[in-house]
Amino acid sequence: MTGQTLTEIEALGLESRHDLANGHASQELPEFQQAIVKRLPELWESGAKIRSGEAERRFKEAFRRLSSCPSLAGYGHFKIAPTASCSIDLAAVWLAEKKLKTALLEPTFDNLCLILKRRGVALEALPEPELHGGAWDKALDRSRAGAVFIVNPNNPTGKVLSREQFQGLVEWCARNKKVLVLDNTFRFFMPQDTDHYQILLDSGVSFISIEDTGKVWPTQEIKASLLFCSPDIIREMEVIYDEIFLCPSNFALAVLGEFLKDALERGLAEAVWKEVAERRIQFRQALDGEVLSVHPEALKSRLSVEWVRIGPPFKSDWHLAQHFKAKNLVLLPGRPFYWSRPGAVTHCARFALLKPKADFLEAVAFLSQELWRLGHE
Repeated sequence: MTGQTLTEIEALGLESRHDLANGHASQELPEFQQAIVKRLPELWESGAKIRSGEAERRFKEAFRRLSSCPSLAGYGHFKIAPTASCSIDLAAVWLAEKKLKTALLEPTFDNLCLILKRRGVALEALPEPELHGGAWDKALDRSRAGAVFIVNPNNPTGKVLSREQFQGLVEWCARNKKVLVLDNTFRFFMPQDTDHYQILLDSGVSFISIEDTGKVWPTQEIKASLLFCSPDIIREMEVIYDEIFLCPSNFALAVLGEFLKDALERGLAEAVWKEVAERRIQFRQALDGEVLSVHPEALKSRLSVEWVRIGPPFKSDWHLAQHFKAKNLVLLPGRPFYWSRPGAVTHCARFALLKPKADFLEAVAFLSQELWRLGHE
């Protein structure tokens, strides 16, 4: 596994008995969401009867309501890509065309770095401790980057900027004429208590903001990624988008819109958070606290993944990953998340929680047994 990207390792997990690698939602649908699936013929017919623009507006409105962002009412500067990775790629194309060196958060999932680099975007690291510790302005003052790219909440640690921290960053970017790129793809694991778009629009900052459904609802890889832009960027982004996608699937938007509406009606606590919290408890109970323990930076995480620290007898994250891969359990080593420093951080790993329940419980039980065995050798 040494040298492989995180996505390559996730692909191995898809064929493994115990897959705790990829963070896509693949848990069973609860009964209340199965009702949406039973309506697929109806949603197919309704999608076929409306124009693409109307389907997009309806989906955006469902997102606006669930995300508690009233500022997006009537906001037309958006596109919808099939996946969040596609939206990241669109942002990368725009950043490359503008020749904007970009300060990218670290640690974070390595495909952000890989996509940006493949498009020719020059990068520098914005360390997460500086972003959340209040030293980001000094770090960025020293930087020559023309854009700042953050993930909020961040994958893998689950750390999220407070309203005050977010507003401070936005105002700094506006004042210093920096483009702010936001990956919000894990947003629905958190309380929706801040209209981040109001802060962005009030500041006048140039921004690109990426949203997603794929991490939250188990829709068999049917996804939609809203891409919002500030008024000064949207026309250029539309040109890039139309060359590749033209428009999203009305059917996909209708189906996913129903999941958003259901979560609004029931509340995210019932529709999403309850299951994640149960899985987190089960996973943490399986850890022994010595060989594997919850990373101190992730103790308050509410994401559908867990960030852990590694202790003896494992010498590194690759050692841990190889050991469990040989036993048909696939997890993600931590070092690729530190994309600017290959091999510098080797004591972390990431596990995904939202798997089919029986598979997840079997994997957690096996993990617990193996940790006990290692601790008693």
